[in-house]
Amino acid sequence: MALNVEVVSREKKVWTGEAKYVRARTLDGDIGIMPGHIPTMALLAEDGELIIEPVSGEKIVTRLHEGFLTVSNNKVIIAAKHANI
Repeated sequence: MALNVEVVSREKKVWTGEAKYVRARTLDGDIGIMPGHIPTMALLAEDGELIIEPVSGEKIVTRLHEGFLTVSNNKVIIAAKHANI
């Protein structure tokens, strides 16, 4: 089982794919997400790290600037003001 992940910014769709793990910095601290995670919605920190471990390929590490993330039914959507991968 894998997470279906979509990262978007105001300018474009930044990354889409399957991952086994996602970690993002929220206003309440870091959140780690794995398949089967409970439904969640959180505000992203003003300047925080995003780590995605794709099912295949190398780990992705980048910075996010404000926004939110949602988790539901193994789908993670991250909408950030700015994000580059």
